[in-house]
Amino acid sequence: MTGHQRGADPVLGGRLVHERLTQEEPQLQRRILARLQTDIADYRRLPVEQVTGDIAGITRQVVRAFARSLREDRSLDAAELRRIGSSAVRRAEEGFPLEAVLSAYHIGAREILAVATAEAADGDLADVLDVADRVLEFASAVTGAVTSGYLEELRTKVGQEHTARRTLLSVLVDGGPVDVAARSAGITLPVRYLVLSVGLGAHADEAAAGVDAGIAVRRKLRRFLAAFERACGDEVLASLDGPGGLVLLPLGGRLSEEDVAGWRELLATAGRAAGVTVLAAAETAAPEQVRNVVVRATEVLEVLRWFGREPDLYRLDDVLVEYQLTRPGEARDRLAALLDPLSVHPELLETVQAYLELDTNRRRTAARLRIHPNTVDYRLRRIRELTGVDPVHPAGVSRLTAAVAAHRAGRAG
Repeated sequence: MTGHQRGADPVLGGRLVHERLTQEEPQLQRRILARLQTDIADYRRLPVEQVTGDIAGITRQVVRAFARSLREDRSLDAAELRRIGSSAVRRAEEGFPLEAVLSAYHIGAREILAVATAEAADGDLADVLDVADRVLEFASAVTGAVTSGYLEELRTKVGQEHTARRTLLSVLVDGGPVDVAARSAGITLPVRYLVLSVGLGAHADEAAAGVDAGIAVRRKLRRFLAAFERACGDEVLASLDGPGGLVLLPLGGRLSEEDVAGWRELLATAGRAAGVTVLAAAETAAPEQVRNVVVRATEVLEVLRWFGREPDLYRLDDVLVEYQLTRPGEARDRLAALLDPLSVHPELLETVQAYLELDTNRRRTAARLRIHPNTVDYRLRRIRELTGVDPVHPAGVSRLTAAVAAHRAGRAG
């Protein structure tokens, strides 16, 4: 503390400081964001969308809070500190380093002080000291709120509730005393769950130059799960990594067992929130049935991938034939063996797969493979000669489609 008498409305260069900060807020915000990316390596690795969106919003919020505290001659109140602390919770969820977050707030405080005192005149020493004192007090309060919010989120993530929920999910999936695990997690088991086996597309930020892919993945997953939690409450159970995983949603209330269209809408909402495509296999199950249903849903998701289905939500009924074709057994092995003659001709195998995926359209197949349509015709004739199955005949198309699926299933197994 400086020990001088604090005034209600510091004036520098003939202007109230809070008015100067309010008037120059856009330029000040840009200065702070530029400094963050110049001085702190972790901020340079953030997606541009996050810097211009979430981070810019927090910066604006903090500048306004300080200007308001000057105008009203007070310290930040509890509500303001909670809002600032909540931004640190989001950074903790993404695994963003705490030291980088704290450095950002100190840079912000220095830039605020620089703008606030830029017009100070020779006789303004007392008010300069007053403003500096308030900036230090402000930085101290903000640092405490940020640290508290960040560490509280870490404690939540590794604490008892988190562990109990993970245990409940494991018991549901692997088998065990479900009721005991539910009581430990503080969860009342629903009558039924919607079991989702999901495959998530990569977010563009995961491959963007200079962006920390790990943070991009965690941000994608946080947004994806948050959409489900907004719809179904905090009893959503999930085990996800970058490519996807498992989500259990309690049925009842806003999410009905009969409302399949509602399932699709919710999945689409979650995908948009995360900024990714989503392919999902869905089935409902009572808690004691989850173990078997998870296995089946995972198998259905594999089938969807083998047959190149578009991102969407599917049930077993949507792929009954495809599912049965890819079950282990003599029939699958024989179907897969139809393609054995193509194993020494990878270009033929690639051609038949593209041809079937593109609805037997030769020109589109040629465009995908970057070859002449006449070359496609030649390869299709060779496929018929080697396999004995005509790719042009409807019966041959069906048989080759099954053979390709069996081949993929056998290779995956």
